Amino acid sequence: MNKAAFYSTIAMLPVFAYAPLTSAALELDEPEAKTMKIKQPLQVNDQMISFRVDDAFDGDKQASIELDELLKDGPVVLTFYRGSWCPYCVTELTAIQQRLEKITDTGATVLAISPEVPGKTADLKEQKDLGFLFGTDHNNELAKKLALWFELDEETVKRYNQYGLDIPESNGTGTWELPVPATYVIDTDRTIRFAFVDENYKERADYDEVLKVLKKIQKDD
Repeated sequence: MNKAAFYSTIAMLPVFAYAPLTSAALELDEPEAKTMKIKQPLQVNDQMISFRVDDAFDGDKQASIELDELLKDGPVVLTFYRGSWCPYCVTELTAIQQRLEKITDTGATVLAISPEVPGKTADLKEQKDLGFLFGTDHNNELAKKLALWFELDEETVKRYNQYGLDIPESNGTGTWELPVPATYVIDTDRTIRFAFVDENYKERADYDEVLKVLKKIQKDD
């Protein structure tokens, strides 16, 4: 790639972050980051831990979102995403929004969590008109508990810098750490009925499958 083309690509990155994945320009050719696991991520039939995260849209009030409170109203679709700068995450969140009415018709609530600072999350929600809950996982604390946390290796950090992606600034920390993309369907007793965890950032959950699981839960109830 010549210099003119390279700097043109960098200049367009904010646009790519909100573009559909059909554009070949979104292929950033990232190396796969190495995951530093604390324990194995939870799987189907495991019990999700109780947790609380800050509501990403409550400003200075510092209101929190508690899993156990959400489960009083029905199952929870919980998804961890990397941030608004990630086109694969934006496409995934858009896929959820497209199915949101069907998801809520089953009695379920959607909660999307990232380590990104609330202001950037709010911008994403407004730009993409997303109508579900968002939580802020400061310093990836919850992701670390769930073995969904990793530290970017030097090669990946170098590549991100080339594309103008500043993860420490995006997350309000001094670290290059992210969650592994993951999606869970959690039943009202905290039993996991669907689990998707993949270190390949390009792979995401199939939300039509998520809907099937939610409908089965609804039928069984």
